[in-house]
Amino acid sequence: MGIRRRILIQNLTLITMTILLFLGIVASGIYHYYYNGTAEILQNHAQNSASFAKRYSHLSSYNLRENLQDLQSNFSIDQAETQILSGNGRILSSSSGFIPGGKQDYPDVKDAFSKGTGTWFGTNPATGEHILAVSVPLESSDKTIGILRFVSSLEALDNNFQTILITLSAIGIGILGIVFVVSTFFSRIITEPVIELTNVSNRMAEGDLEARVDGQYKDEFHTLSQTFNNMGKELLRTEKMKNEFISSVSHELRTPLTSIKGWSETLQTGDPENVEETKTGLSIITKETDRLIDMVEELLDFSRYQNGTFEINPSPFDFDRLVKEVVLQLDKKRKQKEQEIIVVQDEPLELVADQNRIRQVLLNLIENAIKYSGKNSTIKVRYEKSENDLRFEVKDEGEGIEEEHLRHVSTLFYKANENTDGVGLGLAICKQIIEHHDGELFIRSKKHEGTTVGFTMPLLNSRRG
Repeated sequence: MGIRRRILIQNLTLITMTILLFLGIVASGIYHYYYNGTAEILQNHAQNSASFAKRYSHLSSYNLRENLQDLQSNFSIDQAETQILSGNGRILSSSSGFIPGGKQDYPDVKDAFSKGTGTWFGTNPATGEHILAVSVPLESSDKTIGILRFVSSLEALDNNFQTILITLSAIGIGILGIVFVVSTFFSRIITEPVIELTNVSNRMAEGDLEARVDGQYKDEFHTLSQTFNNMGKELLRTEKMKNEFISSVSHELRTPLTSIKGWSETLQTGDPENVEETKTGLSIITKETDRLIDMVEELLDFSRYQNGTFEINPSPFDFDRLVKEVVLQLDKKRKQKEQEIIVVQDEPLELVADQNRIRQVLLNLIENAIKYSGKNSTIKVRYEKSENDLRFEVKDEGEGIEEEHLRHVSTLFYKANENTDGVGLGLAICKQIIEHHDGELFIRSKKHEGTTVGFTMPLLNSRRG
């Protein structure tokens, strides 16, 4: 069952139950007003008549038959048949002129003898019509000598009540029809965006990542459709990055392998006595092998991160010495671009962290600064500590990063320039390493004004050297 039909059925069920409850209450009130009201009028008339007869008519079991005519004249009403019964329940007189034989064994008559008054809604066995009968005892010296009974036909009242019920039912059906139309309209308004979102999500599940929600909705559906479209854009971007990653990895792996293979063949077929050529070839093979190892390590780190097995093993070490080692390790690359690295430190620090992982972060940040800075530029490496945190940053004088790329540079596989080396994992893995140390990686950059990248890390278990 679709959501539109389910909403419609729920609304109609709720409204139908409400209408039925309302009609039941109204019908009960009308029934009470008409039928009980009529019974109350007859009861009052009967009791007043019996009281009057007891007080002024001087009735007794001996003269009851003689006073039948006076009783009929004084107490009969147009709305009901007036009957006078004897002490044994037989009809002595009736305003209708019809006097059946035998004892009148009706509930109201029985109640009048036993309880002092009786009221009965039932069916006249002679005519089959719906009647109301009220009986009260005629008393003399506190002794019941007869029964004064009033019988009223309820057919006119039944017809009126039936007409009212039909009218109320028609009104209820009309209201239900209006509710059906309105509910259909509003259920369509509610379900249209849901149906469109479902269709778009199915298209995306089938691989159409360019599918978008086109409807212009309001309120929460507007927010949901915007969020859904943004999700689609992110999925498309991620898919594009994944494809570019595969292409980039293939290219990055192929380039050093090609160099290694080429120089291996050269050394194999060349002159073994040519020492210079041999040294050059081995040097390039070593360099390209190191490059492959670095890429494989990045891929392994990425795999550990994806599998949730990325771990750190903290231990105390001299942070100052580590910074000097990393700068020295990159000295050759720095000199090739005639750059200067200035290290500005606060005071010696012994840090409790995973030394190899922190080395990986420092190498990546400083190497990126060398890579993206021009010749004769200066790179500033600064670190300082506050009471609770270590702050490390690398500032270069490169071209900087455009704002549209800045928020993505630490995302897996992201490369602002596809012509640069690497597979787009370096900063993303650095971010994971720092976050595993409860720290935060930050990047600030403006186009043509250089880039500052670094991290802050709590010194919970670190101490001064």
